[in-house]
Order: sequence, then structure tokens, then C-alpha cells
Amino acid sequence: MKVLGIIAEYNPFHNGHLYHLDESKKISEADVTVVVMSGNFMQRGDVSMLSKWERAKIAVDCGVDLVLELPFVYACNSAEYFAKGAVQILDKLSCVELVSFGSEVGDIDKLKEIAKLISCETFEFKQNIKTSLDEGNSFPKARAEAIKKTVSENAAEIISHPNNILAVEYIKELVSQNSEIVPKTVLRKGQADNSTKLAEDFASATGIRKSLEKYNDVEKIKQYVPAQCFKNLQNFDINIMKKSEKMFLLLRAKILSENEQALEELFSAGEGLGNKLKKAIREADSLENLIDAVKSKRYTRTRIQRLLTHTLLEFKRADFQYILCNNLNYTRVLAFNNKGAKLLKKMKDNEPGITVITNLNKQIIADEKIMKLLRYDILAGDMYNLISGQDIRKQSDFVKSPYNAKG
Repeated sequence: MKVLGIIAEYNPFHNGHLYHLDESKKISEADVTVVVMSGNFMQRGDVSMLSKWERAKIAVDCGVDLVLELPFVYACNSAEYFAKGAVQILDKLSCVELVSFGSEVGDIDKLKEIAKLISCETFEFKQNIKTSLDEGNSFPKARAEAIKKTVSENAAEIISHPNNILAVEYIKELVSQNSEIVPKTVLRKGQADNSTKLAEDFASATGIRKSLEKYNDVEKIKQYVPAQCFKNLQNFDINIMKKSEKMFLLLRAKILSENEQALEELFSAGEGLGNKLKKAIREADSLENLIDAVKSKRYTRTRIQRLLTHTLLEFKRADFQYILCNNLNYTRVLAFNNKGAKLLKKMKDNEPGITVITNLNKQIIADEKIMKLLRYDILAGDMYNLISGQDIRKQSDFVKSPYNAKG
């Protein structure tokens, strides 16, 4: 059984994702595909359009065999840690032979070369990053400038695109973990990752979400998603998309009730951001205004979006340091089909090097270290349900069970 691994968010699953899935199956000649997917909050700090359960079901309906959850502490994080958590899961399953990811460059050799250069981090490279950071630039911009000066303009251009950045981090992590998983890449089709344009048959997830918010009509995005996805979206409540107001109210209560020191201890805070949040919350009247008030040349919009999500879930820097120091990770089954069920059985028989949770009520999680991660995912589910106006009991992680496409 040849197993292909994919790392994704599917927010939502669209034609570009289907193209990547089909192409990955072709180039890998895999028998079964397992996807490690973000939960209810995205890598950039956004609240997901659909819950992790709904997105996992759609992925299986569209041809994925098994969907596993990437824990919140890795999923809502920088590209480096997002890649670290996801690659570690795939590697420790001890059955995945290849991992495929989309990229704007579509050339695995170029991505490997950049990954090697970044991993080396020469003295000159580090000094260039430090100089740029001292000038008040964000880390992504500082690194891009360092690559431009120490490697080439072409390399800097490649690393400026979001999917290329993640691709390089995946390759770095495979090397770091001494993994035998072989990386493959598929040239990304359609609009740029953050484009709001809808053209031809391919649109970005951002464009699809913006269209739904603007037109309040699922029919508007029909041509950009697979038929199986559109079928699942037929009864989609557009009002669930309008989460920012509820999130802002929850955040306002949280920030007002915390002191500056507690806010500074959050994972994405530090360097006065906690104090800045405390001041801005009294002036801001919306989530967008709050982000605009706190972001700066050094602290990007994405960094602030993640900070706000970390604030909501009280994600502490000390907790993540403990998780990293102890090399902690786990995953949870979200959806599967017949082939996915066979893979799960094979994994169980082979005793994977990572905890795989299939039922939170039936599996007693006695390991306090795993609970360091799991408690954030349970809370993320509760917060997602509050923000999206869904039943907090019926949609709880303690009640929901994996989608089984067999019946």
C-alpha cells in the first residue's frame, strides 16, 4: 500500500485543491491519500469558513481517503511551525512514502536548493536578517532581503510567494527530522493565494470566501468548487461567514479582563504588543479596526490576526516552549472512507510513533503531555461554535465523531 501525504487547510475545498489532489495521485502512483488538515482556525489566524468536521467530510467526498487534524498549536502558527507539526505527523505515522504540496514555482529542485541555503544560515545571512529587523521590518521581509543579498534576486522572488514559503519549510522539516518521505510539488493553477478575483474555473479560497460574503449566494461560487463540495454547500448558512463581530466581542471581553503582563505572555505577543492591544481595544469598534490599530511595518497583519486568535484561546508562549522542548504532537481522525479505514488499521497494527485519537470519549487521554495540545483544540472547537452561532454541545469535540464515508 503506497501512501501519499498532503498538508492542507481546504478553506474551502476548491477546483485548485482537486487539481492538486489528482495530479499528486498521478505523479506518486499512490494507493491511498492521507491529508493533515488545520482545525477550526487557520494558519494566518482566520476563523475557518466551515468547521473542521465539515471540511474533512468534503475532502473525503472529493477523493481524499483519510483526514487527520493538525493541532491548533501548530496550525495557527508561522510557516515554520505549521510545517514542523504537519511533517512530524506524516513522518511518525510510519507509512507515508511521499508528500505533495502546491507551489507557485512548481520546481522541486529549486525549492530544495533554497531550503538548503536557508537551513545553513551563514553568518552573513543572519547579520542581514538582524540588520533588516533592526530597521523595523517584519521577519518575512527581513529574510527575503537577506536571501536577495546572499543568494540571488531570483531566490528572493521565489520565497516571496506564500505556497513557495510553505514548500521550503516542508522540505527543511523533512531534512531536520531525517525523514525518508520524498517531497513532490505540483505547479499551482489559477489565481494567487490571496487574490480576491474570480476568473475561469480556478479561484483562490480567499476569492471564494469574499464572494460568499459579498453576494450572499452559494450559486456564485458553483463553477469554482467540485460538484461534491457544492453539494455539501447547498444548505450552507451564509450568516456563519459573518464571524468577525462575535469574535470581536469575545476578544474585547478577554483583553479588557487581562492585565498587560498576561497579554505579553501570549505566544504571538511580546515586545509591547500586549500593551498595544490593551490600549487599542478601548478605541476600536470592530475586528478590522483593532487589527489596523495594532499592525505596523514590523508586525504584519497576519502576525496580529494570529495574536488575536492566540489571545482568544490564551495560547501561552511558555506552553509552546514546553511542547517544543518535549517534541510533543498528536493527531485526531476527522474523516475517512474504505481505503482510509484500512490505512487506520494498518497504522494501529504497526503502532505509529504518534498518538492517533479516533474517539475522544472512548480513548482516555491519560498522558498529561498530550493534553497540553489537546486542550487547545477542544477550546478552539468551543470558541468556533460560539463565534459561528452553532450548538456548543452538539458540535463539541466530545460529541462529534469522524465522518465515515462507508455509511
